[in-house]
Amino acid sequence: MKAIPVVPGQPGQPNLFRRTLPERVRTRLNMPLPRLEPEVEAANARAALRSPPVNWRRLTAQDLRDFLLAYCACFIALQMFLA
Repeated sequence: MKAIPVVPGQPGQPNLFRRTLPERVRTRLNMPLPRLEPEVEAANARAALRSPPVNWRRLTAQDLRDFLLAYCACFIALQMFLA
């Protein structure tokens, strides 16, 4: 194995690791990423339009009841499954 020169001004370990890889692997690392399908790009654009974070001070009693109902339903279903 030939000596690998360390280039000043560049981080040593990550570049050193990449330089030790075979040429066939390095060419695959430098290949551009494949383009996404239009449906996936549209879904990513919609995902960027998420609602603002929940304000915990504005939760209502109905929100608490809905949560407890779902929690109890899942708990009972799990207990019936395990029984």
